[in-house]
Amino acid sequence: MITLRLMEDTMADYVAMREWFLEPELQQWVWCDEKGEPPVSLERVIEKYGQRVKHPRDVFPYFILRDGEPIGFIQYYVKDVQTIGLDMWIGTVQERGRGYGSEALRQMVNIIHEKHPEVQEIFIDPEKANHRAVRCYEKAGFQTTGEFTSEENALCLMMTLRP
Repeated sequence: MITLRLMEDTMADYVAMREWFLEPELQQWVWCDEKGEPPVSLERVIEKYGQRVKHPRDVFPYFILRDGEPIGFIQYYVKDVQTIGLDMWIGTVQERGRGYGSEALRQMVNIIHEKHPEVQEIFIDPEKANHRAVRCYEKAGFQTTGEFTSEENALCLMMTLRP
């Protein structure tokens, strides 16, 4: 069973995040700061995510749990009153490709609607070459609405869900 919980200010959560950042497939698509940086230190993970956990304002990090165990990460961030962006990944290799990401997205959309009923658009922006992620987002109802080049020079898709 897939559930979501807010990321906590615990060493266990920070260690899980760091372990996911060290996983080779994730390093191809996800980064703590910049692609190609040396392995992310635990201190850097705490520095970056600790503020989001302790003082949530515009970014709200959650863990994706399977039967109560962390397998991934999803966060939403408020762009403006009507628009919210998402980031997510399944960090545990053996849990990928099982539909857990699409289920986590559906649950996150429900959370967003409860907390931000005025939202008109939810978006996520994977790299176009990340076929696994694109398929996951499509299964959750997101549609490609455009393409753009990221600051890291990667071709990305803009995928949106309009409730």
